[in-house]
Amino acid sequence: MATIEKRPSQDGKVIRWRVKWRTGGSGRWDGRQFERNGDAKRFKALVEAHGHVMPPLKALAEHGFGYLVPGDVTPTLQPADEKLTFWAYAEEWLGTLVKPHPETVRKYRERLEKHVYPRLGDRPIAEITRREMREWQQGLRDGGLSAKTIANIRGETVVPIFKAACRPGEDGEPAVRTSNPMDGLPLPEGPRTERDILESPDEARLFLEAAYQVDPEAADLLLCKLSTGLRWGEVSALPPRAVNVARSTVSIVQVLRKVNRRWVVEPKPKTKQGYREVPLTAAVARMVAERCVAASREPGRQFVFVAPRGNHWRYEDFYTDRWVKIRDLARENGLPRRMTMHGLRHSLLTLLATEGVDLAALRTMAGHASVTTTMNVYVHATRRHHEPVRQIVGDFLGVDALTVGSPVG
Repeated sequence: MATIEKRPSQDGKVIRWRVKWRTGGSGRWDGRQFERNGDAKRFKALVEAHGHVMPPLKALAEHGFGYLVPGDVTPTLQPADEKLTFWAYAEEWLGTLVKPHPETVRKYRERLEKHVYPRLGDRPIAEITRREMREWQQGLRDGGLSAKTIANIRGETVVPIFKAACRPGEDGEPAVRTSNPMDGLPLPEGPRTERDILESPDEARLFLEAAYQVDPEAADLLLCKLSTGLRWGEVSALPPRAVNVARSTVSIVQVLRKVNRRWVVEPKPKTKQGYREVPLTAAVARMVAERCVAASREPGRQFVFVAPRGNHWRYEDFYTDRWVKIRDLARENGLPRRMTMHGLRHSLLTLLATEGVDLAALRTMAGHASVTTTMNVYVHATRRHHEPVRQIVGDFLGVDALTVGSPVG
C-alpha cells in the first residue's frame, strides 16, 4: 500500500508531500514529491490502481501528471485522443487567473478537490449536462452543506469555469462548450436561517457583561469588534501605529489571514476598500489608547490585543478558549441569541442602518466594494420598528376612542 509523508522544509514555512510505495507491493522503494496534498492523494490512488508501479505515460498525462515522466518526453496535459475532462480544464483555468491572491487560488483549488472533482473531475467538460449539475448541487445539500456554501462554490469556481469554456480560445480555437449548464439553475432549497444579532442595548449589555466576567482581555477585543464592525482578521491584527488618539479612530493597515493552515499577518488588506479609517466611541477610544501605552512599554509587542503569550490571537484558540464560554454564559444570563463572532459585525451594521446612517458611510464602515453587499447580507430586519408602528397605526385607526370587540353571549 502506498503512503503519504508530510515533509516540511527546514524553516517550517513550506510543506510538501511525498508519495512512497514498494514496487509491485514488495520490491524496492519508489516515490514522488508534490507541492499540494490533493495532488499527492490523487497520485497515490493512481499508483495503487496500477499495482504499486509507476503508472504508464498515458495514465500520467490523463490525470495531469505528465510532468513526472523523466527524459525529453513532455506529454500534453490532455492526450489528443482523449476528451478534455472537467478536471483538466479547471486546472488550466486556475492558471489563467490574473494576479490572484495566493489564498484565493488555494481556496478555489480546495473547493474543487473536495466538492467538485469527486463527482465531475473525470467527466468530459463538453458533455456535462444541466441535470448532472442539478444532481451535483443536491448531493452537496444532502451531504449537509448550507445553501450559502453551495452558492459560494458554484459562484466563485464552477460557474466561471463553464463561462470560460463557452468562450473561444486565446488563439481563436473554437469554444469547448456551446452553453453553460449553470445558467438559470436555482440553488437547492433548504431551511434558511437569519444570523443572530444583538438588537437592543439590553442585549449588548448582557453580552459584554458575560465577556468581561470570562476574560477582560478577550472582552476588550470583542468590545472593539462590536463597536467598529471590524472583521476578525482586522481587529486581531490591529497594530498600535494604526490608532489615532487625537481623532479617536483606528485605521486598517494590515490583516491577519490564514494561509496554508497557518495564521500570518499580511501588510495590507485584500482590497482597496479594506483601507479605511473607523471612528471609536469615547470609552472604546480610551480603552484602545491605554492598550497602546501598555504596548509601548513591552518590547516586541506588535498588536493592540494580544493572546496570553503576547502574540496575536489565533481564531481557533480564541473561539475555543474564550468565545464559547462567553456565548454560553450570556445565554445563561438571559441573552435570547446564539451569537457568532461575525454576528457582532452584523449587529453594528444593522444598528447603523436602522438609525439612518447614509448608505455611502455604511459601505465605508463595512469596507465593502458595493453597498448592495452591505444591505443584502449584513443589514437584518429587527423589531425596533414595532412600537413606532403600533403607535402610528393606533393613531390612524383611533382605537383608543373605540371599544374593540364585542362581549360574547
